Amino acid sequence: MRIALVLVVLLGSVGCSKDATKDFEQFADRACACADKKDASCAQGVVDDLVKFASQNKNAHGDETTTKATGQRMGMCLVQAGLDPTKLRSRLQDLGE
Repeated sequence: MRIALVLVVLLGSVGCSKDATKDFEQFADRACACADKKDASCAQGVVDDLVKFASQNKNAHGDETTTKATGQRMGMCLVQAGLDPTKLRSRLQDLGE
Protein backbone atom coordinates (compact mmCIF):
# COMPACT_ATOMS: atom_id res chain seq x y z
CA MET A 1 0.00 0.00 0.00
CA ARG A 2 1.49 3.33 -1.06
CA ILE A 3 0.17 5.18 1.97
CA ALA A 4 2.05 2.84 4.28
CA LEU A 5 5.24 3.45 2.36
CA VAL A 6 4.73 7.20 2.64
CA LEU A 7 4.24 6.81 6.40
CA VAL A 8 7.46 4.81 6.72
CA VAL A 9 9.39 7.33 4.65
CA LEU A 10 7.85 10.07 6.76
CA LEU A 11 9.18 8.52 9.94
CA GLY A 12 12.58 8.13 8.36
CA SER A 13 12.57 11.78 7.36
CA VAL A 14 11.11 12.96 10.64
CA GLY A 15 14.60 12.93 11.42
CA CYS A 16 16.85 14.70 17.29
CA SER A 17 18.04 11.31 17.95
CA LYS A 18 14.71 10.32 19.47
CA ASP A 19 13.51 6.80 18.70
CA ALA A 20 9.99 7.50 17.52
CA THR A 21 8.95 3.87 17.05
CA LYS A 22 6.65 3.82 20.09
CA ASP A 23 5.17 7.19 19.14
CA PHE A 24 4.49 5.88 15.64
CA GLU A 25 2.80 2.79 17.11
CA GLN A 26 0.59 5.03 19.24
CA PHE A 27 -0.50 6.95 16.15
CA ALA A 28 -1.37 3.64 14.48
CA ASP A 29 -3.36 2.52 17.54
CA ARG A 30 -5.29 5.78 17.46
CA ALA A 31 -5.93 5.42 13.73
CA CYS A 32 -7.27 1.90 14.22
CA ALA A 33 -9.55 3.07 17.03
CA CYS A 34 -10.96 5.60 14.55
CA ALA A 35 -11.44 2.82 12.00
CA ASP A 36 -13.35 0.75 14.54
CA LYS A 37 -15.76 3.69 14.88
CA LYS A 38 -15.74 4.47 11.11
CA ASP A 39 -14.91 8.04 12.15
CA ALA A 40 -13.14 10.02 9.42
CA SER A 41 -12.88 13.17 11.54
CA CYS A 42 -11.12 11.14 14.24
CA ALA A 43 -8.72 9.78 11.63
CA GLN A 44 -8.08 13.27 10.28
CA GLY A 45 -7.15 14.30 13.82
CA VAL A 46 -4.59 11.49 13.92
CA VAL A 47 -3.09 12.67 10.64
CA ASP A 48 -2.99 16.27 11.89
CA ASP A 49 -1.23 15.14 15.08
CA LEU A 50 1.20 12.99 13.08
CA VAL A 51 2.08 15.94 10.87
CA LYS A 52 2.61 18.12 13.95
CA PHE A 53 4.74 15.42 15.60
CA ALA A 54 6.86 15.04 12.47
CA SER A 55 7.45 18.77 12.16
CA GLN A 56 8.48 18.99 15.82
CA ASN A 57 10.79 15.95 15.69
CA LYS A 58 12.81 16.47 12.53
CA ASN A 59 15.67 14.19 13.66
CA ALA A 60 13.64 11.30 15.05
CA HIS A 61 14.33 7.77 13.85
CA GLY A 62 12.78 4.36 14.36
CA ASP A 63 13.18 0.65 13.86
CA GLU A 64 12.69 0.19 10.13
CA THR A 65 11.06 -3.25 10.29
CA THR A 66 8.64 -2.24 13.02
CA THR A 67 7.76 1.09 11.44
CA LYS A 68 7.11 -0.53 8.07
CA ALA A 69 4.54 -2.88 9.59
CA THR A 70 3.13 -0.09 11.75
CA GLY A 71 2.87 2.22 8.76
CA GLN A 72 0.95 -0.40 6.80
CA ARG A 73 -1.44 -0.92 9.70
CA MET A 74 -1.90 2.82 10.20
CA GLY A 75 -2.54 3.46 6.51
CA MET A 76 -5.14 0.72 6.32
CA CYS A 77 -6.88 1.98 9.44
CA LEU A 78 -6.94 5.58 8.24
CA VAL A 79 -8.58 4.54 4.98
CA GLN A 80 -11.00 2.20 6.78
CA ALA A 81 -11.97 5.11 9.00
CA GLY A 82 -13.07 6.95 5.89
CA LEU A 83 -10.17 9.15 4.82
CA ASP A 84 -9.74 9.57 1.10
CA PRO A 85 -6.53 7.69 0.18
CA THR A 86 -5.48 10.25 -2.43
CA LYS A 87 -5.86 13.20 -0.08
CA LEU A 88 -4.10 11.29 2.70
CA ARG A 89 -1.17 10.41 0.46
CA SER A 90 -0.92 13.99 -0.74
CA ARG A 91 -0.93 15.37 2.80
CA LEU A 92 1.78 13.00 3.93
CA GLN A 93 3.93 13.55 0.84
CA ASP A 94 3.75 17.31 1.36
CA LEU A 95 5.14 16.78 4.83
CA GLY A 96 8.06 14.73 3.58
CA GLU A 97 9.22 17.50 1.25
